Amino acid sequence: MGKKLLLIGGGGHCRSVLDSILSLNTYEDIGIIDNIKNTYAGITTIGTDDDLPSLIKQGWTDAFITVGSIGNTATRIRLYSMIKNLGFNIPVIIDPTAILAKDVIIKEGTYIGKKAVLNSGACVDECAIINTGAIVEHECNIGAFSHISSGSILCGEVNIGASTHIGAGSVIRQQITIENNVLVGAGSVIVHNVPANVTIYGNPGKVVQ
Repeated sequence: MGKKLLLIGGGGHCRSVLDSILSLNTYEDIGIIDNIKNTYAGITTIGTDDDLPSLIKQGWTDAFITVGSIGNTATRIRLYSMIKNLGFNIPVIIDPTAILAKDVIIKEGTYIGKKAVLNSGACVDECAIINTGAIVEHECNIGAFSHISSGSILCGEVNIGASTHIGAGSVIRQQITIENNVLVGAGSVIVHNVPANVTIYGNPGKVVQ
């Protein structure tokens, strides 16, 4: 019997992840878990969070979180804990167009989108999102549940904390550390270290709260 995958969350991020999964041809069956009925590329909603305990007993082997996040990862963290405790396998999903160095480390639940690049020595913790066309250069570290948005560039040896959002088209200078729970606005250029729990944007980036 082939592997069966549940996508947890049926919004826009689900569409992107599903397209990558269908290109990989890894799963025999795919279903969506959401409170609202959706159908994408012939894949439909088959239940809600409450149905997950019965679905794993029915042979659904894998689960992947397809709820996106911009500055608030609480839902993704809750869902990760739930599917982990239920015993689902939580895969890494890598779009076939992404480019990864041989020694990259990627932990479970992470999504690597179309034409993203991860260079040598990069390490990505659990349930991160590396979105379309993002560039993660050598020896960068990305914390759990962080989101590197489309077109962002992380230069060499950048450290991104957990639950941090790097807005689309942002550039993080080499050897910069951005701590946990930071929101970097789209198009920002970050040239100094950033403390935890702030919002920063602009060129050069300035903390606004």
